[in-house]
Amino acid sequence: MIMASILAISVSSSFSECFSAKSYINGNSVTNQLNLHLLPFERLDKITSENLCKMYLPGKVVVAQIHYDDISFPRPGDAEVNFLYQFNQEIVVSFTLTPADYLHIIDKQNAMYELWYDVNLVKVNNSVNTIEHTKYNGTNCFQKVEILYTIYGDIDIKVAPNSCSVAIDPNLQVYLEFQEGLQNNQLPVYPCTINCASNEFQASSTDFSQITLYRVKQSPSIASALQSFYSHFIENRNISITFNLRFNSHGLYSVISRPLDKFLANDTWGCMEVHVVLASTLNPNSFFMQYRDSLTNKLVCDTQDAVKVKIDIQIWDMKNKIRLQREYKIKDFNEEVGSTFENTPELVKLRQDFDVLISKTIIVVSYLNANGMILWEIITYEQAYIGCVSRATLHLHENKNCLEYTFDDHPQCLIQFINATDKNTLGMFYKENGKTQSLGFYRFHYPIDYKVLYQGVCFVCDQFIDDTTYVKPTCRENQEYTKKVLKTATIGLGIISSYESIILNTVVAEYQTMFVPFVVCSSIVAAAVAITIAVFLHKAGN
Repeated sequence: MIMASILAISVSSSFSECFSAKSYINGNSVTNQLNLHLLPFERLDKITSENLCKMYLPGKVVVAQIHYDDISFPRPGDAEVNFLYQFNQEIVVSFTLTPADYLHIIDKQNAMYELWYDVNLVKVNNSVNTIEHTKYNGTNCFQKVEILYTIYGDIDIKVAPNSCSVAIDPNLQVYLEFQEGLQNNQLPVYPCTINCASNEFQASSTDFSQITLYRVKQSPSIASALQSFYSHFIENRNISITFNLRFNSHGLYSVISRPLDKFLANDTWGCMEVHVVLASTLNPNSFFMQYRDSLTNKLVCDTQDAVKVKIDIQIWDMKNKIRLQREYKIKDFNEEVGSTFENTPELVKLRQDFDVLISKTIIVVSYLNANGMILWEIITYEQAYIGCVSRATLHLHENKNCLEYTFDDHPQCLIQFINATDKNTLGMFYKENGKTQSLGFYRFHYPIDYKVLYQGVCFVCDQFIDDTTYVKPTCRENQEYTKKVLKTATIGLGIISSYESIILNTVVAEYQTMFVPFVVCSSIVAAAVAITIAVFLHKAGN
């Protein structure tokens, strides 16, 4: 009997070395869960512990308990907590508590764990090294978080909250956190005190789920931090920003941290709703960004003090990150419909690797004064697309105009737009004395099959869209004027649509008295695609 007791003590001692003395407990105050982290022992004894732990325990059921000074888990009557032993691996054993029990033990600093091995029913008791409780998990406390800013001014944080247990009291701290180099800086958000909106964060607010607006307001106390934020944001539009709430939960300070979904400029001039179409396309030979309503060919968002416009584009995916920038004088900018960036090795690689599902694009149009300071800007998060048109030629005839074009064989060109359907619009322009003149727009329906590399389409005056901004009032007069312009101008062709936007400066245009029909052969059913064709005529030598 004495020998059996000695053997049991010896075996228990050996099994106790299967786990490290650094094993610890981590608690989650939201789920009311304790996780016992059993770490493998650092220095297994080759004769006893390793043999026992490695040879007898793998795959065996181990029953676990946690003991505090006045309470144990699982509680009497609760289901047994057990796990399968894995040699030399960290094992996490979870215990689910009631909210009352969790609140009872949250401040306790000492605990022990007890393990029952099914080998001879050996029992082992060990103390845990540390007990810690995780911060509040606020990942799902917001459906979305968006920022609306006026450059160098106030920042509105618009949120869609879910139901979360957040204590709205004087100790609540709200702030934006942004990365500046290797350092994280904070921009405080204080409760509104005067002229507050009903849904705005106020000192008197009590219900977290009813607050949908937080504001960073200009004040002397945050002037330096706000200036630093905008300076860094202008240099890096893809800046990492999180919205944070720090509050007291169960006696612990917890933090909800949520990355921003969007960072939008306050469009005080209404440009985004009426005048500007920001779309970008990775074409076979260039990158094209459209920033104008292609039908009206007008942009009236400039201010009296603005002298330049800056285009800032950032595109990135898991493999590539590219930034494109260009500045225009206001006059030059107002006469264009988009910006073309010739291909670089980086753009070529981006197009090769491009995945429309995971890529992101930020487009910023900033208006600058004579000192280069931003007066205001518009910013959009638009999806860039793979452009498929590699070549296009316009044929002008007596009673119709026809366009022939060739598609690129990029894999996404074969699948990207098969199901798209809409009305098609074609517009023609030319430049004279630095001024863009419209020669007319045409609306038509035409099936475009991206699996056929060579295709064509014709349009006639019955499809002409009346508009007083054209050079001539009628379709016929504009067609005659186009013939006249062709005698002294070189021609460039631009194609702009929901999915295609490209400027081809070397396309040949012809005037023909006879029409040679296009031959399009394919066994695949064609799908109609929204497309706008803009033809730009440039004076020879320009």
